[in-house]
Amino acid sequence: MIDKIIKALQSQPVSDYLLRDVQKETVELFFIKKNLDMRRAENVRDCSVTVYRDFEKEGRSCRGEASFTVGPSFSEEEISEKCKKAYLSAGFVANPHYELPSGKKIDRVTVESDLAGMPLDEAAGRMVQALFAPEQSENDLSRGVSASQPDPSFVVKSESQDNSRAFLNSAELFVEKTTCHIVNSRGVDVSYVKYNVNGELVAQCKNPQDVETYEHFSYDTLDTVGLSALVERTLRMTEDRALASAMPATGVYDVLLSDEYAAEIFRFYLERGAGDMIYQHMSDYQVGDFVQGAPGEVTGPLLNLDYVPTVPYSYEGLSMVTLPCMVDGVFRNIHASARFCEYLGVKATGRYTKLSCPSGDTDFEEMKKHPGLYVVNFSDFQMNSLSGNFGGEIRLAYLNDGKTITPVTGGSVNGSIFEAQKDFVFSRETQDLPAFRGPKAILLKGVAVAGAEGSPA
Repeated sequence: MIDKIIKALQSQPVSDYLLRDVQKETVELFFIKKNLDMRRAENVRDCSVTVYRDFEKEGRSCRGEASFTVGPSFSEEEISEKCKKAYLSAGFVANPHYELPSGKKIDRVTVESDLAGMPLDEAAGRMVQALFAPEQSENDLSRGVSASQPDPSFVVKSESQDNSRAFLNSAELFVEKTTCHIVNSRGVDVSYVKYNVNGELVAQCKNPQDVETYEHFSYDTLDTVGLSALVERTLRMTEDRALASAMPATGVYDVLLSDEYAAEIFRFYLERGAGDMIYQHMSDYQVGDFVQGAPGEVTGPLLNLDYVPTVPYSYEGLSMVTLPCMVDGVFRNIHASARFCEYLGVKATGRYTKLSCPSGDTDFEEMKKHPGLYVVNFSDFQMNSLSGNFGGEIRLAYLNDGKTITPVTGGSVNGSIFEAQKDFVFSRETQDLPAFRGPKAILLKGVAVAGAEGSPA
C-alpha cells in the first residue's frame, strides 16, 4: 500500500511527506456476567498520510501540512485526488518552516513482551481465566475458556445468590498485535510490532443498595496476576460502596491516592514538559529551572522523573529512548515532535506518553493507617496541566479518624499540585501502567474536600 501511495504523491507537486501504515490484528471477547456473549476477530489496516508544502508568506518561510487516511481498498485515482486536496489545504497552514527528521531503513523491531509470538487466541484464553479467577473455584477454572480457542458457548458458574456480594456484570477484553511502518521523504523507514491486552469491566453489588463500579485495564505483557488483582480489588470496592452512605465532612484532609489516580497526578509533569505546551506559553518550564516550587519549601522528596518510551519510534520515526525529565526537582529535557523541538532550539526527541518515578520508603499498608481520606474510586478524577488543579467526585473513600475506618461516598476532592508537590509521600510498592511506572500510592497533604456540613475527623 505504501508504494501505491508514494506513486500517487509523485503525481502531484508534493516534495515532502510522512506515511504511517498501521495494521492491527485483534481478538475481541464480550461477556455478559460470565457468559461469553460474542467473540470477534479483526484485521484492520490503514495508512495516515501527511503532506507538507513549503511557501512564503509576508516574507517568512512557511511549511504547511495536511493529513488524510488511506484504506487498502482505495484506488490510485482516489489516493491522487486526496493528495491533491491535501496539498491545496497545506497552503493555508502558515507554520514557521522546520526540518523533517532524516534517517534510513532499519530492520523491524518487536517490542519485548511475553505476548510476542503467542497466538492471540491463547493469550485471550489465559487472560479470561485471570479475569474470572476471583469469582471461580479451581473446578470452575478447569472448565474455563480453552487456552487455544475461547468457546462462545462456555458459561462459567453463575454469580452467588447472596445479593450482598459483588459480581462481574459485564466485561470486554481485547488482545491486539499492532504492526506500524513509518516512512517519510527524507529517508526514514522504520517499523515495529507491539502487543497489548486491554479492556474494561463493570462490577455490581445489589444490596444494601444497587451500585456499579467501572474499571479499565491495559497491559503490554501477559499480566494475569495484575488482572486478577484488579478484579478482586474492584469487587471488594463495589461491596464497600454498597455499604457506604455517609459523606465526608467538608474540610482539609491528607488524601491518599493509589493505582491509576496516583499515576494521574504525574501527568502534570509529562504535559508541562511537552514542547508544544512550552512553545505556546501554556507551560513555564525552562531547562535548568527548579520547577518543584520554591527550593526552600520542599520538605518531601525531590522529584526524579524519566520519560519512558512505550514504542521504539515516535509518530515521525524518531528513535525513542529513556530520557531524564527532572533531576532533583530541576527540569532537564523538553520532549516534542521535530517541529516544536526546532522552534525551541533543542534536539528532536519525539512526544512521550509515559513517565517513571522512583518508589518511596513507606509501606502502602502504613500509608492506609495515616489519618485522612483514602479515595479508591472517583466518578472522574482529572489533573489539569494548565491550572495545576486536580480533583474529582468521590464514589468511594475510606475515612480514617485515627481510631476507626469508615467507607464514605459523595463530596469531592479539590487540590493544587503547586501546594501538594512540596511534601509528597510515596509508597515503597510500585506499579507499571501504560502512562506511568513508579509508586503505587501517593499521599497528598492538606487537600480541600467538599462534603457534608460539619468538622472533618
